[in-house]
Amino acid sequence: MTAAVSWRHVVLGVGFLALAGVRAAQGAPVWAVVFAFAGAANAWLAFRDDGAGGTSVPPTSADPWEVAEEQARCLAALRRWQVLALGGVLVAAGVLLLEPPLAVLAGAAALFAVVRARRVRRYALTLGRMPSGDGVVGAPTTSVA
Repeated sequence: MTAAVSWRHVVLGVGFLALAGVRAAQGAPVWAVVFAFAGAANAWLAFRDDGAGGTSVPPTSADPWEVAEEQARCLAALRRWQVLALGGVLVAAGVLLLEPPLAVLAGAAALFAVVRARRVRRYALTLGRMPSGDGVVGAPTTSVA
């Protein structure tokens, strides 16, 4: 059984273990334990086998009109999250001048909106890959019975 190594988690794990060592040297044993647990969790994530999950299911044929409606809904949601992200960045920049600690919260809200916009965009891209009945991806059929 071979597992792919997630180098991102390896780097994070080593960083957390280094932080645990620094905190232990500074005389903060509670934080040292917290960072050691975080390092151990990242080590587990680095070497776990992602292929042990479920099996891949091929996409099924979907109604092209439903796919088009879902894509339109995704586009509207994407625009909303982008506007919220832009607003959050502007608010964070303004609050940074007045009250810097609150700018961290506004920046976190903006980052959350960016992440949600990215997820919606990735989901919308999967809708374009759905095969329709006539072999053309996303093309609506206009047959009258």
